[in-house]
Amino acid sequence: MRADGGLVHIRPALATDLQALQELHAGASDRSLYLRFFGFGRYATEKYAERLVRPASAEHQALTAWVGGQIAGVAAYERLTDDSAELALLVTDARQHEGIGTLLVEHLAVIARRAGISRFVADVLSSNYPAMRALRNGGFPTQVQFEGGTAVVTIELTPDSLSVGVIGERERSADAASLRRVLAPASVVVVGPSERANSVGHQILKNILSGGYSGEVFGVHPRNESVLGVPCVASARLLPKAPDLAVIAVPLDQVLDVVRDCGERGVHGAVVITAGFGETGEEGQARQDAIVDIARGSGMRLVGPNCLGLLNTDPAVQLNATFTPLPMQPGGLGLVSQSGALGVAVLNAAARWGLGVSQFVSVGNKTDVSSNDLLLAWEHDERTRVIAMYLESFGNPRRLSRIARRIARHKPIIAIKAGRSAAGQLAGLSHTASAAASDDVVDALFAQAGVLRVNTMDQMLDAARVLCDQPLPHGNRVAVVGNSGGTGILAADAADGVGLTVQTLTPATEARLRQLTPMAPSCRNPVDLGAEADPTQIGDALRVLLAAPEIDAVLAVFSDTAVADADWAMKQIAETANAADKPVVAARVGAEPSSIAAGGSARALPVFTFPEPAAAALAAAVRYAAIRSARTPAIVRPAGIDQIGALEIVNRAVSMGASWLAADEVALLLSCYGIPVSAQRVVADVDAAVRAAAQLGYPLAVSIAAGERHPKYLGMARLTVTDEVSLRRVFADVSAMLRDTSEPPDTSDVLLQPMPPPGMEMIIGAVQHDRFGPAVMVGAGGILADFIADRTFRLTPLTVEDADDMLSELRTAPVLDGYLRTPAGSRATLCDLVVRIGALADDLPQVAELELDPVICARENVVVVDARIRVAAADPRPDPLLRQLTL
Repeated sequence: MRADGGLVHIRPALATDLQALQELHAGASDRSLYLRFFGFGRYATEKYAERLVRPASAEHQALTAWVGGQIAGVAAYERLTDDSAELALLVTDARQHEGIGTLLVEHLAVIARRAGISRFVADVLSSNYPAMRALRNGGFPTQVQFEGGTAVVTIELTPDSLSVGVIGERERSADAASLRRVLAPASVVVVGPSERANSVGHQILKNILSGGYSGEVFGVHPRNESVLGVPCVASARLLPKAPDLAVIAVPLDQVLDVVRDCGERGVHGAVVITAGFGETGEEGQARQDAIVDIARGSGMRLVGPNCLGLLNTDPAVQLNATFTPLPMQPGGLGLVSQSGALGVAVLNAAARWGLGVSQFVSVGNKTDVSSNDLLLAWEHDERTRVIAMYLESFGNPRRLSRIARRIARHKPIIAIKAGRSAAGQLAGLSHTASAAASDDVVDALFAQAGVLRVNTMDQMLDAARVLCDQPLPHGNRVAVVGNSGGTGILAADAADGVGLTVQTLTPATEARLRQLTPMAPSCRNPVDLGAEADPTQIGDALRVLLAAPEIDAVLAVFSDTAVADADWAMKQIAETANAADKPVVAARVGAEPSSIAAGGSARALPVFTFPEPAAAALAAAVRYAAIRSARTPAIVRPAGIDQIGALEIVNRAVSMGASWLAADEVALLLSCYGIPVSAQRVVADVDAAVRAAAQLGYPLAVSIAAGERHPKYLGMARLTVTDEVSLRRVFADVSAMLRDTSEPPDTSDVLLQPMPPPGMEMIIGAVQHDRFGPAVMVGAGGILADFIADRTFRLTPLTVEDADDMLSELRTAPVLDGYLRTPAGSRATLCDLVVRIGALADDLPQVAELELDPVICARENVVVVDARIRVAAADPRPDPLLRQLTL
């Protein structure tokens, strides 16, 4: 995507591109050729074009950029040394300063890294300031060394935190620019409006007109000259001007031609309402791919198909481009939904509860525009204060994680992910693989990205109302105040149940409350002002609690009584809350949810029917405040990693058709990542076992050297031997068990290890998830792994802070930290191990499953006792930083 949001097609140079490349060079100005080739020899450029189209290899790669079917630029590298390559770049004069060169270099860098190249070197004339500026500002660490009239620019290709930030900002800016005319179009054409009032096209056009849309409206209909007073033409190609947005509601067999016509007319974006595409099977998917190809070929963004449309309540736009009458109530909620029906339900409920929206987009099959794109579009949109997402599937979850993590630092994101029940299990027998097929991995994605996950639409709107209309709390200490002891107790229980602390009030605060409300039954938290409390006293008590330094937020619970003016009381609460810098939520027991504005402020008091959802919504605000205030951890690669050696081990195993690595291969691979493995010997007969025991020393643990299945699943626990006699006896017992088992393992070898020291047993694993990439699991190990399933996940790359958070989330964390007389394990050492496992899984996609169980944590020592690794052929992992649109 260009800097201005236009689409660019980047692909490898082909032999058939020779003429286009020669024309690209021939069309370049003399100055461009001089700056690129340090001279004016146009004949040499023809020969250079021939070099560009030779077959790609690890030594050479050329990428071309195309806009609207015309070549716009080329970038290539030629390997210089084992880890460096010379970079060359040319962009046509007419397309310079559009970001095409930067895109080419970003894509070329990904290919180079996979080929083992860690830096580009480019010779640039010292007078070529634009080229040097572009290379320096590309985001990668760059050094410039001047040699006479030439500057040698060295570009390190390994991304650091700065390059991630620069690339992310370019992505955001370009994506937002590409969607600006889709989400806030100055002109709209409805393709397929009918005179029939019950037709989809008619309803869309009617909603656009009745919603007060501020721009120009056109229609396309093969027979009608106008519909609802809007002039129509027979084809999009005949429109008097190219609209910003086309809303397509035609029969399925006409969609392809309509999209093509819109593209040829220069329409910037299209919303395809029609269903019958990828959601219906292979034939529908083929139709869907075809319209995407047409849209991208013409540089047109696509929403849908199979969607409801979009809504923008900005008074400068006022667009309801859906086929449902929707409330046009402005507000701070931006909503993206894969389900149009659910989106409508949320918008209608939000309007009833007093929550307005900024924009709504039903993405349907999300063939092009997805939730990731809308996150980028709304990241700096001032009208959108909270982003809410309803997701049924993930297109690019690693990109979602990276984008959401950045946005969540300044804007809350709430998500519902449908399908919590397991739809299936990944192939594999390890705890890690089976657990990673569950919803835990989705939780891990959202936790790392700073996304607030909720389970229901009610919870989404509840949290959104608090986050849109109330300041963030500085902590989780809450005061409960109301006019009934019973509801106050229930509110306190609800607050405690969602992780809030019902804080004990200081004597000074209690005394101040007693002074202002002398008849209150209780001035302790929860504060009961009594059924006869008048609204003035409620406001006074609320001000005291908000001023109390020990309180971060207030939950006001009011029950209607015959002696209380409920409406006046809620107004007092709203006006007091409006002047505070701490959040206030209210529950008017039994009443309908609402939002009460006060004093002409943009803020409103969220009012709930019962205290339970009010407490849960307040807890969501506390969670987001913690996310926002947390330090952004740096991703630091552990020292002492031999990635090349590890690659040799797994590639050799895969090439030989191996699945589960042998015990000695497992130990060798783990040692490449500095992972401490217990000393071990794999033996095939008792005499070899005796010799190995003499080297290792007694006492020893004896077990089966199983790869595919853990010995405990074969009924073979680890047996302890203290001398040669017991070793010979145990070896014979193990050999007999191997012969007699109904499901013999894939080896008859026996594993000898020194007895590990006593300590807490942990399990650490990793699996290559088919959608989310590498997922790392930490949990209680040994027999506890079977019985209590105490585990947590994170996605790579991992930081030390991620690893520490994983340990803290375990129910058995107190045991690790030292419980009663149990010695504490070293968190720092264990965190380092977890990060190393994450690096291994990230570096080696061929490692399909990895499990360390148990890992013994004994004070400062962490020892891997049992480890299993399954390998499989794997494609290169998509680069999460690569800016691209995918099907």
